[in-house]
Amino acid sequence: MIKAIIFDCFGVLLGNAYKMHLMDVEREDPERAKEIRAINHASDMGILSREESADAISSLFGMDAEEFLEEQNQVEVPNAQLLEYIASLKPHFKIGLLSNINSRERLSIRFEPGQLDAHFDTIVASGDEGYVKPQPEIYEIVATRLGVLPSECVMIDDIAEFCEGARQVGMQAIQFQTTQQCVTDLNALIDRGGKTD
Repeated sequence: MIKAIIFDCFGVLLGNAYKMHLMDVEREDPERAKEIRAINHASDMGILSREESADAISSLFGMDAEEFLEEQNQVEVPNAQLLEYIASLKPHFKIGLLSNINSRERLSIRFEPGQLDAHFDTIVASGDEGYVKPQPEIYEIVATRLGVLPSECVMIDDIAEFCEGARQVGMQAIQFQTTQQCVTDLNALIDRGGKTD
């Protein structure tokens, strides 16, 4: 039975300029893409600051760091339609947010004050925990904080590898492509799995 639904942030709740540029680089230069991923990973683990990672990544994207950060700010707009849907789920399910980012503080500044706490029962940022998706520990941490078993959770993420990481610990997972597709797929899963009141 589904008791909790966990959402990713970037590419799901917020637009993701980094991901768009990375896809372009992957097509042109897979080795450079690997280097960019390694820097981003270090940032997600809390090893590099946002400024340090932005300097290094923007350089590899062939952009100025300031330009890169500005573009991120413009693209990282909250998905109002999805947040409204999450609000409708909240009376029936525990709701979590699980993001590869260097701190919860870095998440909070991207939303209105109190918005995250209003929508989510727990918020887990990889840099605060020392684990990143798809490491099993990070999924287990969010399930524990929600007070449920991994098998009672559904993970929503735009990255296939991170969906697979969730499945490896026993969660169900839906890969986010569009808001409408996500809502349709999740509603179908809920209809099969039943709501908890």
